[in-house]
Amino acid sequence: MKSNIYIIGCGGVGSWLAPALALLTSPEQITLIDMDTLEEKNLDRQLFKPKDIGRSKAEALADVYKCHSLNEWFCEGLMEFQEEDWLIVCVDNHRARKAAIEECDRYGCRAMFAANETHSAEAYFYQRDWKDSLLDPRVYFPDILTDRSGDPRSRGIGCVGEAQKENPQLVTSNALAAALLGHLFALWHLHAPTVKAKTIPSLPFRLVANRTRLETHLIKDRQPKVQTNERGSDTGTTNEVVDNSRPAEPAGAVASTAD
Repeated sequence: MKSNIYIIGCGGVGSWLAPALALLTSPEQITLIDMDTLEEKNLDRQLFKPKDIGRSKAEALADVYKCHSLNEWFCEGLMEFQEEDWLIVCVDNHRARKAAIEECDRYGCRAMFAANETHSAEAYFYQRDWKDSLLDPRVYFPDILTDRSGDPRSRGIGCVGEAQKENPQLVTSNALAAALLGHLFALWHLHAPTVKAKTIPSLPFRLVANRTRLETHLIKDRQPKVQTNERGSDTGTTNEVVDNSRPAEPAGAVASTAD
């Protein structure tokens, strides 16, 4: 069965990601979800044309790339999903990220998320098996559980709301976030199913880029350390975590402006 791919948010990141995924998979698999309307001030960083001003971003992109579209704000319970589906979250608020994670927990589908600021971008992957572990975004970004700022359903704003004013973006950061998402998607959707189980811990679950450095966060770097005795035998695990990554001002640590 082919996967359904839902791109949630069609602004700064989503508009750059849609054409890549339409080539990487097939347009028939993709549904673009966004209720935001294109404004002239979006054109300096989002992949639209002046003739699209005033149109739904999801519908405008869908017309170009022959995808499906849904003119709605994403929220928990909006639709039903299958285990094969992907939720790719390109919005600028934690409430939508939390809803996507909870839908993954409910249906067993998988999710990816993007975040970026003026000069930094990141993407990260989540699947239900990681719930409540150190690989759960709700654990390493706890604000996802409580931060409701920037929610267009309650504040009446879209991707150009308060978060955008506080964290102005460059088109290069939007495109970079989309590229990181595309890389993770290709890795987990196309490559990971073909590799041996012992290789999975060496795969990245999170990619972070800033002005000077590109980070790769591997699964094995966030797993409990195995405790051994003098002979090297496994005696169980400890609460100590092996984490060889070096944080580089992660874009997702705040209410980032991805959309």
